[in-house]
Amino acid sequence: MTTPIVGVDLSKSVFQLSVADVKHRVIEPKRLSRAQFHRFLARTTSAHLVMEARGTSHYWARTAHLHGHEVKLLHAKYVKAYVRRTKTDAADADALVLADRDDSLHPIPIKPEELQALQGLHRIREQWKRARVSRICEARVLLAEFGISAPLGARGIGKKLTLATEQTPVLLQPALLDLIQEIGDLEQRLKRVDHTLAAYADTNSDVQALLGIQGIGVTVATAFVARVPSIHMFKRGRSFASWLGLTCREYSSGQTRRLSRITKQGDRYLRMMLIHGARAALMAARRKAANGRRLTRLETWAVNTQARIGHNKATVALANKMARIMWAVWTRHELFNGDDALRFAA
Repeated sequence: MTTPIVGVDLSKSVFQLSVADVKHRVIEPKRLSRAQFHRFLARTTSAHLVMEARGTSHYWARTAHLHGHEVKLLHAKYVKAYVRRTKTDAADADALVLADRDDSLHPIPIKPEELQALQGLHRIREQWKRARVSRICEARVLLAEFGISAPLGARGIGKKLTLATEQTPVLLQPALLDLIQEIGDLEQRLKRVDHTLAAYADTNSDVQALLGIQGIGVTVATAFVARVPSIHMFKRGRSFASWLGLTCREYSSGQTRRLSRITKQGDRYLRMMLIHGARAALMAARRKAANGRRLTRLETWAVNTQARIGHNKATVALANKMARIMWAVWTRHELFNGDDALRFAA
């Protein structure tokens, strides 16, 4: 008996299925509730399920695997091209069946629960970090309205703002103190998350390998391990850097080739974290050069690039090279030495 192909348009409570034969011809549409879809997975014999990689897709993929089904996750952006005419749930499910025929569409690896939980921890951390910045800015603005200039920097900002609050009108002081208390609560939450990430880093070999790269700390390393379930899906380091949006955008036609700024495609959070790490590594290299200390080949390249094209462009260029080094270290499980930068980043 041939394995049926099932395109599944996921939703919160209604699931649209397109059951097709081996020639990808839809023979039976189904519209199931959440409970009915659970029963469908449990009772149906082994099937080839095609889903968009979106919210809840990794959960349903793991659930389908437990029932003996084969699951293929495709990027929603590329499946959209196969939607015919108007967009409906049935059209989306049919598009998944058609997209399954395209071998050039690389499936997305199914993420295990541990990595999904780690990624969720990073998302919570980022939300709390943005909330803390927002509260600090609001407190500074309120104080500035009364001629009080709060010092810059987030370190110890709670005590500084509390002292400054005493100079504000009595009517505002209670609410302003509550705002400062909220800033302190957010700082404690962030510290607890950082302790959790550090504890996880001690138990994960991939994170430990990435920590050997200058500019890569616990937060950056755990973010990449959480987001990239399989580094082997990238054939080379440049593909990994391109996936992060750190390679040049190309506009080419005929014999004319135009390269412009970076594409900024892919995961914005990972790209931001890597560029911050590259900025820290570049600043550390500049301090070493100013103090007359020996620089590695990677640090020498970074400092020379900064002198040639400027600080910001050099930071992005170093982030590009660090992405390629990360791919090499991650795939080969070798310790990185700054003097081997050219070999690792090839």
